[in-house]
Amino acid sequence: MQPHAGWLERAGILLSGRAWVLLGSSPMSFPATLLSGLASLIAPERCPACRAYTLADEQRPPASAREALAAQLCAPCQERLDWLEVACRACALPRGPGLSESRRCSSCRSQSLGRVRTTTALYRYRGPGRHVLRRLKYEGHDPLGRALGRALGERLRRWRGELLSEELVICPVPLHAWRRLGRGYNQAELIAAGVAEALERPLVCLLRRRRATRALYGVRRHHRDQVLSGAFRALPAAAGARVLLVDDIRTSGATLRAAGRALHEAGARRIDAAVVAC
Repeated sequence: MQPHAGWLERAGILLSGRAWVLLGSSPMSFPATLLSGLASLIAPERCPACRAYTLADEQRPPASAREALAAQLCAPCQERLDWLEVACRACALPRGPGLSESRRCSSCRSQSLGRVRTTTALYRYRGPGRHVLRRLKYEGHDPLGRALGRALGERLRRWRGELLSEELVICPVPLHAWRRLGRGYNQAELIAAGVAEALERPLVCLLRRRRATRALYGVRRHHRDQVLSGAFRALPAAAGARVLLVDDIRTSGATLRAAGRALHEAGARRIDAAVVAC
């Protein structure tokens, strides 16, 4: 294959795809359409999961935040994204027919879940969904974080309407100051900003990290609560608040439990959680 074959092929697809737009455009819209086409050729979009080039469908605007998020992915990654449709209200994992009337799975009914009452997630943390969050976490892709947050907020409106009181505040799970300084951003804040926008609720950082903790990857699940014990402190403003904790991933739930415990000790009235993946 020639060095620029992929680029030329993409250019041909883009131009042929835009031909109908150009032919049907009015004289006033023609320059804007032409500039949009040239911009796509000069700086083409890439799928955040697999890095393949993507083609935006400009003829049909996305009807929802979920569609807008999916539109950023290439077609194969869209098909492989494992959206959650029926899930446990407590841990957000799909547990099949074992869900009770309270929508808690048998695993969650048999153990203490701390102070976080419900957890809502968008999709499973595997395949393209895993790659999307790794890009957000390590590359700080602000528009992607907000798009994930808006889709999560949209899901909360549909699944957790009872939470959306005027008193609800959106609180991202914080990074330790040194880790945030090194990374330059907190991916949970980017997601939380999108959630706050979708729900039209304030974004309030009610938590601080008391100390840095080692990465939980590789730590046995039953040891994670010990690692995070006392890692968070809540600000006095948490007293009486209804809080929605927002993070990128829920695995064992230890981070959410530790953050929820700190909020409860500060007097928060109710604590729920929302994550992109689990």
